Amino acid sequence: MRAGIAVMRDRLADPLTLTELAAGVHHFIRVLRDATGQTPHRFLTRLRIERAQRLLTETDLTIGQVAQRCGFANPGSLSTTFPAHGGGTSLRP
Repeated sequence: MRAGIAVMRDRLADPLTLTELAAGVHHFIRVLRDATGQTPHRFLTRLRIERAQRLLTETDLTIGQVAQRCGFANPGSLSTTFPAHGGGTSLRP
């Protein structure tokens, strides 16, 4: 499980497939869900939102730059996902 989580943390901005995450990790989905209560996708999204929150509060990066660095397809995707995953209110003006 640690290996899968480490890959997620190291590659937040990259598209990841379940195969890449599960390589070498037996029953990755079940183990991660048992440990965190979340699916790999939800866990990865939470990690991305947490990083986005830090970047938005600690840097002068634009929403577009933050979205790119956190693995979102575009600023709109980050803005839509942000409130749904505990990031606070929408990022849209």
